[in-house]
Amino acid sequence: MILNSLNQVRSIVINTITGTEKAIIFLGKIFVADKNYDSLNEAIAGCRRDLDLCMALLITPNANQFSVWIAIPHELILN
Repeated sequence: MILNSLNQVRSIVINTITGTEKAIIFLGKIFVADKNYDSLNEAIAGCRRDLDLCMALLITPNANQFSVWIAIPHELILN
């Protein structure tokens, strides 16, 4: 899904098995930043494999780039 801005999400900080990460919540799912791209077309092409695997992804504009966010299971979040 492509969002027009991060105003549609809630930003949080989470602890995962890899450390502390910035995350967002959208439609009840938690997403962490994966990669940044210079254009929307590059972002879509860059995450095509994940999309083909039916992973939940968000693409958001971020200054002059597009960020890809990937959904993570709640089990990977530490309390």
